[in-house]
Amino acid sequence: MLENLKLRRSTYLIFIVWGAIAFFLASVIFKFQPLAVSFSINDHRLLQGLLRGILLLAAYVVITIFPTRIAIVIPSFFYFGMLGSYLWQFLMVVLTENWRGIAMDLLFVISYIVLIYCATMTAFQIINVVQKNRSVYYFSKWFKSVKRVLKAHWLSLLVVTGAYVVLWSMFNLT
Repeated sequence: MLENLKLRRSTYLIFIVWGAIAFFLASVIFKFQPLAVSFSINDHRLLQGLLRGILLLAAYVVITIFPTRIAIVIPSFFYFGMLGSYLWQFLMVVLTENWRGIAMDLLFVISYIVLIYCATMTAFQIINVVQKNRSVYYFSKWFKSVKRVLKAHWLSLLVVTGAYVVLWSMFNLT
């Protein structure tokens, strides 16, 4: 999947700066106090996490209707902003010195990063396949490309989304 990640250095810098701005905004908005973590699996949170994971993947897939790689920036700004707030949350959990909570939150942040990466790579591959396809009808070409790419990467997307859903639903911050 790495061969499709051909972004300019300025794009990486923009995303890093945007994540840092989101981290800074989270530090301004939220109190600087340790967050305690409680563990329990709740059906409501499991359903919410599933909806959030599917929405993340759907946002990246739907934005590929525009056949340009720059369109991926639109959902990426939102989700990298959320990543900045999740990193702030992780910092607040580290202050509690609860190793089990730190490990769970670290796994959650890593699963979120991998989910964003997989969704971005899938979107880039859909755009590449759409551009290589020679069909006259654009939406037919787009649907075939989406079907082909999702069929090729369904297992990795399912595992990463499942890990995100379980980790998101497993712990509550108090």
